[in-house]
Amino acid sequence: MKRAIVTGANGFVGAWLTKELTDCGAEVYAVIKDKNEDISNITCFDGVKIIYCELDNIKNLNEMIKDEVDCFYHLAWAGSGGALRADYTVQLSNTKCACDAAYAANQIGCKKFLAAGTVTENIVDSTLDMENVSQNMMYGICKKTTHLLLNAYCTMIDLPFIWMQFSNIYGPGNFSGNLISYTLTELIGGRRPSFSKGSQPYDFVYIKDLVKAAYLLGEKEVKGKSYFLGSGSSRLLCEYLSDIPKILGNGYSVGIGERPEDGIEYKPEWFDISDLSNDTGFKADHSFEEGITETFRWVQKYYREKS
Repeated sequence: MKRAIVTGANGFVGAWLTKELTDCGAEVYAVIKDKNEDISNITCFDGVKIIYCELDNIKNLNEMIKDEVDCFYHLAWAGSGGALRADYTVQLSNTKCACDAAYAANQIGCKKFLAAGTVTENIVDSTLDMENVSQNMMYGICKKTTHLLLNAYCTMIDLPFIWMQFSNIYGPGNFSGNLISYTLTELIGGRRPSFSKGSQPYDFVYIKDLVKAAYLLGEKEVKGKSYFLGSGSSRLLCEYLSDIPKILGNGYSVGIGERPEDGIEYKPEWFDISDLSNDTGFKADHSFEEGITETFRWVQKYYREKS
């Protein structure tokens, strides 16, 4: 791979993917929404070219990039966390922007278009039978809608398309407030994080492994159109959570079973990476223990410097 485009390149996943791509010798067009964004986490990498482009103008990206590009990674998604996850106007606009990004990729002449999905989209159909639907499901519903639209549109314009389904990503630089981010922040603050019984199957993937998988999907000739990017070692959520204090030591503890269940049921097959491994040769390099240890050290350093 000689050149790649990455939207949302200064985000948590985007920055790590940009590093992975440049470490592997690729030149990266890092698409940033405006000049007010902090891009210090990617300007340190060799081979990065910054392109400022608002998401609602992404369709015209071909006017800014004239070089031949191998892969287009579309990661940008407004409201991927926090209250905006429940804002249908924001979430629906992301769906249109993703299709516009595919249009731009085709106009630029990219050889492959890769977009980020979520395991949450697998739950979408069951929301029709739920009495209480979380407002955050707006995010999952729009991700699944985006998946369907991109699959149809990329087929129509004959643009090779890969849907990368993410689950629970953790690692240095993550401020998302997801399970690992929340847990480590609470522990460092001297608080006891609390959870449901955690009887669902789950998968936590370290960020360095995730971007390695994303790179391989762009680099390799793959057979499928949709892949789950995970650790390959899924197990019950409660097992992951109970391991964290054991890994960190120092008397840390977590409260499992202290919160009610959310009513969402996960299935083990959602976390299967067999297709990814068979088609790319991917294998995770980091165990959960290694990833948690490294992430905790980063979180500790971050809060020390902040105080």
